[in-house]
Order: sequence, then structure tokens, then C-alpha cells
Amino acid sequence: MDPNMYLFAPVVIETSGLFGRQTLSFLKDLACRVRKVSGEVKSFPYLLQRLAVAVQRGVCAYCPDKALDAHHAVTCKFGGDVVARHNALRNAIFDFCKRALLNPKLEAGAGLGHERRLTRPADILIPSWSNGDKPAAIDVSITSPLKSNILSEAGVVAGAAARQTEKRKHTCNDTICSELGWKCVPLVVETFGAWGRTAGQFFGERASRLAAQSHSSKTTMLNNIYGRLSLILVRANARAFNARLATTMDLLEG
Repeated sequence: MDPNMYLFAPVVIETSGLFGRQTLSFLKDLACRVRKVSGEVKSFPYLLQRLAVAVQRGVCAYCPDKALDAHHAVTCKFGGDVVARHNALRNAIFDFCKRALLNPKLEAGAGLGHERRLTRPADILIPSWSNGDKPAAIDVSITSPLKSNILSEAGVVAGAAARQTEKRKHTCNDTICSELGWKCVPLVVETFGAWGRTAGQFFGERASRLAAQSHSSKTTMLNNIYGRLSLILVRANARAFNARLATTMDLLEG
């Protein structure tokens, strides 16, 4: 690629909303081209206003007091993205268990009494965790290593946030699961993709079973499991961020 064939055009916007001289020239030309190509009557001042306000008001559309950063976008409780991401991961894990002929039951906690149902101890119930063991109450959870109560430890110890959530799930659900004759099995993943220790053991066992059924290797099946779950997580996180960005810009246009 010959650098002489291209024109270097730095586009610079200060955090205060001020534009560099070359940036202004570039945006003027861009506004003219957009108007010619699409027929949209979007004035140059309008384009500047959109960009300036977006820079100064990079906040979550659902939480005006929160900055629109990746951490908040993937943990924001409003808009339904957290629930949708959880359910997508839960459904994929349920599918793996079903393919492994484990006879899983979805949302087994739904038929419990009000007090027990609020804790949701079983996103997935597996009749037998292993030979002769109690039914496994699979509790799928997503946590962020950037939360203030775990940030310093998570910066030093990999998987610290997942481990903390595993302990919390055992504290909340072990007694209830014991009363029901179940075994609490928390499968925890951090928002950036690191799974907890229990999840690693669970997926390893499922991979062995699937490998035996499909005459494939355990490594191949384990890669398939983690690959599918990682893709679901990444897509859900991107969708959550983009939804808030799009909604924010819609509000700014209004």
C-alpha cells in the first residue's frame, strides 16, 4: 500500500466538545456528501451538535446518572438485556445437557413456594449429577470483575469475581437445595468470559459424556461448549452496549 496515494485526515474531538480545524473541514465535506447521496437534509451545524452532545453526554439511556461504559452496559438492570443474556446461556447449557441424555428440567424452581422460588435455586435440574449422587440444581449466573467490592482482588487473582459469586450462591441456596434433596451447582461466568471452577468441572464432565456418544475427543467437545457459550456472551454484551448507545442518540435527536 503506497502512503502517497492516501490523504491523512486526523479527526480530533476534545472531551469538552471542541473540534480541530481539519476535523471541521472533514465534517463539512461529509455533510455535503451525505446530502448528495441520500438526499437527507442534515445541516453541518446539526452534525456538529450531534457529535458534541454525544461526547459530553456519554451516559446510559436508562440510567442518566451512569456513564455509558462497557461495565455499566453489561450490568445495567434496565432494558431486559441482563435477563436475555442469562436466559440465552441457560438455554445453551440446557441443550448440552439434553444432548448428553441427562434428562434435564428447565426452571425446576418455578413450582416451589414463594420464599424458595425467589432464590431460583435451579435454572436447570439434572436428576443425577453423577452415579448415585443427588439431583443437581444448576444455577447460571453472570458477574462482573469490575464491581467495586471485588475490583482490587480481581485485578490480581484471575476468576476472583466468579469465585466470590459461587460462594454467595452456596450461602443462599445450599440449605434450600438440601431440604429438597438437591445439590447446589453454581455455574458462574464473568462478563468478560472467565468461568468459575465449578463450571469448569461441570463442562469437563459433560464434554466427556458427549465425546463418548459422538465418538469424538473430549477436547473437541469442550472447545465446542466454550466456543458456543463465549459467542452467546460476546453477542449479548455487544447488543446491550449498542442498545444503550442507539437509544441515547435517539433521545439526543429528539
